[in-house]
Amino acid sequence: MSKKPTNPTSLLEDKSIANKIIEIITKNCELVHNDQNEAFAIINSGGIRKVFSLSSNSFYEFISNTYYAEKKSALSDASLKTALSTLAGKAKYEGRKCKIYTRIAKTEDGYWLDLCDDKWQAILINGTGWQILSGSDVPLFYRSNSMQAIPMPVHGGSFDGFWNLVNIPSQDRLMVVAWLLECLREETPHVVLELVGEQGSAKSTTQKLLKMLIDPNAANLRSNPTKVENIWIGASNCHLVSFENMSFLPQNFQDALCVLATGGAHATRTLYTNKEEVIIELRKPIVLNGISVNVTAQDLLDRSIHIELPRVEKRLLSNDVEQSFINLQPSLLGSLLNQLCFALNKLPSITIEDEDKPRMLDFAYLGEAVFQANGLAAGTFLSQYKNMRQKGVFRTLEAFPIGVALSNFLYNNPRGWSGQLIELLGILNNYKPHGEGNWPKSGKAMSDSLRRLAPAIRTLGFDCHSDPKVSGNIIWHIKPIADKESNTSPASPSCPKPDIDELGHEGHEGHEINSYQGLSSEYDCPF
Repeated sequence: MSKKPTNPTSLLEDKSIANKIIEIITKNCELVHNDQNEAFAIINSGGIRKVFSLSSNSFYEFISNTYYAEKKSALSDASLKTALSTLAGKAKYEGRKCKIYTRIAKTEDGYWLDLCDDKWQAILINGTGWQILSGSDVPLFYRSNSMQAIPMPVHGGSFDGFWNLVNIPSQDRLMVVAWLLECLREETPHVVLELVGEQGSAKSTTQKLLKMLIDPNAANLRSNPTKVENIWIGASNCHLVSFENMSFLPQNFQDALCVLATGGAHATRTLYTNKEEVIIELRKPIVLNGISVNVTAQDLLDRSIHIELPRVEKRLLSNDVEQSFINLQPSLLGSLLNQLCFALNKLPSITIEDEDKPRMLDFAYLGEAVFQANGLAAGTFLSQYKNMRQKGVFRTLEAFPIGVALSNFLYNNPRGWSGQLIELLGILNNYKPHGEGNWPKSGKAMSDSLRRLAPAIRTLGFDCHSDPKVSGNIIWHIKPIADKESNTSPASPSCPKPDIDELGHEGHEGHEINSYQGLSSEYDCPF
């Protein structure tokens, strides 16, 4: 069958209409690009400043509506495609470079939280208080189609009601507040929050309300991603990345979350028909939940906090819980913003000794500021954070059969061990968990396992390293780390004998109402 010839008249009409579109849009918009060379349009309409991505459906609709309002004619797909291609080129090569934000921002004035409302308002927060601004005073915020509005916060609110709706243990609540506030800081690495509990512990409800508090979305809970690329694409369309009911997180997925939380880039092909790449560069906070522990890689563990949710006995209907949250949300957000004000005011006075500085140091400083602003003694946050990290180390070891065996061996041999790895492998065979097939079968495999587990072993009080001074067969040492004050080795390892829990599967459910007198509401910090 012969190909139908193109109508030259139709092509000329499409080109003419495309030129009219370009003329109308450049008259009504400023075309700009961001650091990743993505094209955006800044639109001022009725005193409201809006920012659209040129590749978004929202901008397509804006063009179609604007053209029809002026020409009383609908657009063809060909005309629109031609115009958009030209407009994108003008934005990238003729437009100014701008910083475009999603939900949160940081400027010299302080931190910003985009309300995503129809008036394109945002909240400015700093050490003196918070206020709601709009127009040119606000940074340039882009909104994906799935992002939803945050209700207007109110001054003088209390956060106590939030704990009645979620299932966070009382001892972990202020830690969760510190995590929420860290989510509002644009310039610092973010911490991953992992919620774990058996079926019936309201993990999904708790996670959903945490996300709705600062970053509501059409999909507040997303299912386990099937590809690493899905993690990055989803993250580019929201602020707080949220995955529920995780059953297993492969190493490459944990690596991706690690990079995403602290800031990095992911490259993927633009089209399968060419060799061009699109670079997605992001830094996002992350929350996960599951029955079993998913954060087991040491790098991700260093960037995570882990909360165990207790089983719920009394339950409420999910709709009742959500409606209660909606009613309380303005007060809850106002109280949370107050907490950030207090923490920012306290932050310059926080000091942490070099030997106490953890991996996520920015979070540690903020956490100390939050705890001290709530009347707790200096070092309380660091102590709780350290304990969480140490428990996380146990989980890391338990994720590997060789880690479980080594933990049990060190529990029974607190003075440690030295020798060749093939000898250690033979010893650890006596501690091998029953039925485990993923077990090193050579000295080389054992060496790889120890290097992977060395940070976890060190946290438990043992130094693990090979001896480079010995010629011939390589000698390894796993020895207690000397106490800094007494310069003596500990008499026993700091780790208790590991215990592995096996849990079942969870769906969505209601949960218990718990009362908690938490963050003080007697303070307010208006401008």
